[in-house]
Amino acid sequence: MEKEINEINKDELILKEYRKLKRIMKPIGKEQIKAIDDLLNRLAFMTNTLSELETDIKKKGAIVLFVNGKQEMIIENPAQKSYNTMINRYNSLYSTILGYLTKAIEAEKVTQVQSDGFDEFVGR
Repeated sequence: MEKEINEINKDELILKEYRKLKRIMKPIGKEQIKAIDDLLNRLAFMTNTLSELETDIKKKGAIVLFVNGKQEMIIENPAQKSYNTMINRYNSLYSTILGYLTKAIEAEKVTQVQSDGFDEFVGR
């Protein structure tokens, strides 16, 4: 039962992040958002997962004591390894998505600059 509630909470957090990203990306237009929708879902998932990994790292530390039978050794926290790998991919994906937004904003500025105001003046 606890796991089910936790999974629902994770799904809600991911959905909340996805909706936030979608609002941020609104300037690129509905068709382009459809094209990158899967990327937005992945980014929302990664954001949530990175947050979970950060919590684990803060709680247990970057290094942990590993016990295997009689052997004990200090190793890098597996959450730290996952975090380091995922944060690079997250940054890359975020840059890709922001590239779409930047292009849309630049295109909008060009369109505004090209308008001489005559159409707006005569009410077209």
